Amino acid sequence: MQWLNYHHLYYFYIIASEESVTAATKKLRLAQSTLSAQLKQFEDMIGYKLFERRNRKLFLTDVGRKVFDYAHEIFSLGDELRDSLGDFEDSLRVSIRIGVMDSIPKKLSRKLVDIASKEHGARVTITEESLSSLTTRLEKHEIDLVLANDKPPTEGKKSQFHAKLVGELKVVFVAPPDKMDLKKNLPRSLDNQPVIMPGTHSPLKNEVLEHFKIKHIQPIIVAEADDVELQKMLVLDGHGFSALPIMAVDEELRSGRLVRLSDTPICHENLWLISGHRLVHNPIAKSLLSNFRAL
Repeated sequence: MQWLNYHHLYYFYIIASEESVTAATKKLRLAQSTLSAQLKQFEDMIGYKLFERRNRKLFLTDVGRKVFDYAHEIFSLGDELRDSLGDFEDSLRVSIRIGVMDSIPKKLSRKLVDIASKEHGARVTITEESLSSLTTRLEKHEIDLVLANDKPPTEGKKSQFHAKLVGELKVVFVAPPDKMDLKKNLPRSLDNQPVIMPGTHSPLKNEVLEHFKIKHIQPIIVAEADDVELQKMLVLDGHGFSALPIMAVDEELRSGRLVRLSDTPICHENLWLISGHRLVHNPIAKSLLSNFRAL
């Protein structure tokens, strides 16, 4: 095979990204005939068809998808290089972009930052979103790693992701001190009591609802929140009891600002570090995957 023409590779990459030669011509500011000719030269050079046309639409062939994956990696790295050279001081530091589900205790986000920053000297960017949003960004290489209390739905042999179990959180019922009497006659005492529930994006919500169902109790849901810190604040403000990881409330339990209603955990949350299948891996992400433990 001849020496790879990166201009041709870039033109192919934009066509594939835009899913149309016409759209790509507008982005590249080239004539359609010129762009089509460049694509034809690239296909001739590598010896494979990269697109097939069905119903007037372009679809990547198997080879086309493989070339696109490499092209995406190459040009994403090019963008990273350009950004890192924008500031000379920053260019001397390794960076890592970590996505964290908003249902994860903030202590764990802080622990990741401490390890990446203090042990590796890295500049850390933390993004908090739902798991679906984070895995989409992970697939696009916009972040390097995700900390979640749920596995990605496509995790498996054909998945674009790899999930590693890094810990387990004990979950208990907590309430303000003036609700300490709820501890008596559990779980019946929780019936018809106001409760702050985990939000829709938290896998803990179904666990808590299942617990209520098994125990035949029906608390009154007054609020739902994906953010575990917001759940805690609502309990502190006296809006009701809630099921929260002990890690998220240990300081409040020690100080007496919250009381623990359940002596034993009502359930456990698994914690996962999720990475994407990349050709070039962030070295800090690789280290965290190998060594990070939540507890």
